[in-house]
Amino acid sequence: MPITRHVFDHCRLELNAIIVRLMHKFHPVYLYKLYLLKRKKNLLVNIGCGPYGLDQGWINLDLFPIKNVYLRTDCRKSLPFSDNTCLGIHVEMFLEHLDPKDELPFFLYSCYNVLQKDGILRVVVPDAQKFINAYQSKDWIEMNSISYGLDDWAINFPTKMDALNHVFLQGYEHYGGWDKDRLFNVLSKSGFISIRVVEFGIGDFQNGPIDREYHRPNGLYVEAKK
Repeated sequence: MPITRHVFDHCRLELNAIIVRLMHKFHPVYLYKLYLLKRKKNLLVNIGCGPYGLDQGWINLDLFPIKNVYLRTDCRKSLPFSDNTCLGIHVEMFLEHLDPKDELPFFLYSCYNVLQKDGILRVVVPDAQKFINAYQSKDWIEMNSISYGLDDWAINFPTKMDALNHVFLQGYEHYGGWDKDRLFNVLSKSGFISIRVVEFGIGDFQNGPIDREYHRPNGLYVEAKK
């Protein structure tokens, strides 16, 4: 190709996002769904749900047309809800995909605005501390135990530093690593309170969290309130 894979993939993503944003402005089906969402309250929202959105009880948002996605949305730019209408927002393995200067602050600000008073934001990110500890271990056993389902990262990566870069950068899709201090800092700056580390499947969401088992060995789980 006349351009690098990085540039090609980024352009393809942004073109898709532009199309979705235009559909939010002009497509009658999207406009009708937006009309309905703007009038709903006490919502539970799963942002960047991928193919894991639950078919009942949750509003699932993703940029791509995946099963159980209620509305394709570029959540980096806006959330399709009125202010103070969401009981809870679940964000699993999405924050690390946001540019820390251009996208992350606005996204967290948007989450804060649409949450009701005492509403909960639950964030799951790759736990940098777990991967750093695994990197510093003598062999690949600890790294393989948190390896996103790959049987042996020693086969998939030539060195443990390559494996660590895969987690922190994922080629060029992630914007670095996350730990407790960094996550607490950005949430606090966005106005959130009662920020705490929680465990997989444990939290204050109505009817319980919807964490994915796939991320259980390597996820950092944090809840914060408005």
